[in-house]
Amino acid sequence: MDNTILKSLSVENFASFAEKITFTTQADLSKKEHLENTFTLGPSYFNKVSFLYGANGSGKTFFCKILREIQRLLDWSPITAMNSTQFLALPQFKGLDAAVRPFAFDRNYANKPTNFAIEVVIEDVTYSYSFSIQGKTILSELLTKKKQRTQELLRRTSSSFKDIQLFSELRDFENTKHVVKEEALSLPIAALLNNQLAQKIVDAIQSIQVVSMTGARLKPTGSRSSFSQERVAKYVQILKKADPTLRKMEISYSEEEVERKSPTVDDNDFENRKIITTTTTVGIESIHAVFENGQETVSEPNVPITFFADESLGTIKLFTALPYLYDVLENGGILVVDEIENGLHLSLVKEIIGLFCSEDTNPLHAQLICTSHQPLLLDGDFRRDQVWVTRKDEYGRCSMHRMSELKTSRAQVNLARRILEGALGCNPDLFFT
Repeated sequence: MDNTILKSLSVENFASFAEKITFTTQADLSKKEHLENTFTLGPSYFNKVSFLYGANGSGKTFFCKILREIQRLLDWSPITAMNSTQFLALPQFKGLDAAVRPFAFDRNYANKPTNFAIEVVIEDVTYSYSFSIQGKTILSELLTKKKQRTQELLRRTSSSFKDIQLFSELRDFENTKHVVKEEALSLPIAALLNNQLAQKIVDAIQSIQVVSMTGARLKPTGSRSSFSQERVAKYVQILKKADPTLRKMEISYSEEEVERKSPTVDDNDFENRKIITTTTTVGIESIHAVFENGQETVSEPNVPITFFADESLGTIKLFTALPYLYDVLENGGILVVDEIENGLHLSLVKEIIGLFCSEDTNPLHAQLICTSHQPLLLDGDFRRDQVWVTRKDEYGRCSMHRMSELKTSRAQVNLARRILEGALGCNPDLFFT
């Protein structure tokens, strides 16, 4: 698919965000510092890497969940249209039909809608998609595109399909929009019914990878090419730095597809429509060197080492992260990583960030967005508008600000030091006083 750029993301009345917050990767051109950290598309500059800092509980993880929530609703909507609720019995679909969580710490927000908005750039065209939802009910939906001028493609003003207006490339969805239920977004249903533009936009949003380094390991990517012989050889070379006895890795990769087609839908437009979910399983057998008197031997059998049981947690975490890193570096796209330094050495994380900053290793301008508690990641040449700070007030409301909002000259600011000093309130109050 075409390379996707994440331009902006915003939410209002969701989880820990009461008021509207807006994040963007678009560089502030009033800041001329370190333009090598940006790439251009038309007249716009975008940051290759963006950092989010903040105290524990300040909203960093919930920021990552904004994207996951949008993706969840895009997944759920076609299932409602096809009455394929039997999918919900599958483990991987647990919670797919959940209501959206409004801000929890003020009762006045319980009956207010949650507003999501995302902007992606595909083939030099900016697509802005926003919708409002309360609980499980969609209240409004808007899709526009902009190249030289802004053009509406979809406008929905109520939960009823009757209030869906379609324009330009989405007009062919007009005769089938009646299948859109009040708890479903219309854009992914148009994609299900083979509207090419809707498919392109939904695929672009769904292709954004969101992972967390807080677990012992990351779940496998859904791409067989992530474990090709060429890729695995590359992983081994990297992992040898952590485990010099490693010689080879044998990867077993399997996919199990589950198809569902609702027998209750008799509309011809859904004839032969299927929803397919894939479960991926990756098995690993690592081959290690055996030494005798300081010399490597070729005796068999090899030392029986079970990779996931016997390797260090850091090595396991690095191995499970490598497919995500190289997928976006080699193919373009967006990778969002929560707590990127969790379980990894600081110098290793700085190397990973350097891969995204370099034109040699990131020629397609993949974007990395990461949350962190480690200020020393910024001990280098970074732009102020690459750094965002989250904070929570005494009423439980989280907010987000860009460090470029600080009124100071570049010559006088050290980003790592400013984070350590608690710039924009990113550090917690003292706990043991």
